[in-house]
Amino acid sequence: MRQPSILDLVRTVTEVAPAHPEVAVWWYTRAAEPGAPPMVVVLEGREGARPDAARIGAELAERLGPGGAAVRLHGGAGETHALYRLLTAPAGAEAGAPRGGLG
Repeated sequence: MRQPSILDLVRTVTEVAPAHPEVAVWWYTRAAEPGAPPMVVVLEGREGARPDAARIGAELAERLGPGGAAVRLHGGAGETHALYRLLTAPAGAEAGAPRGGLG
């Protein structure tokens, strides 16, 4: 099985995001450690929400394959990694489709 590309990740996050209105922003960064999945999805919760990174990671793995991407929570003000926005959910989002944008 081939490694997923960033375009695979964008498509997959776009498919999974509507089921997770507790996630305000979905970020992307490259894995920093050898042997880790090549991509990391960083979840920024909405207004104090703490997204279930393990459950979301399992959903992404169903679509990308095991080891395609790791998932972790956003580090807040102490975030030291360069992050790239994959998707931003609109304010007050229910289970509707979020708006997206790489950047």
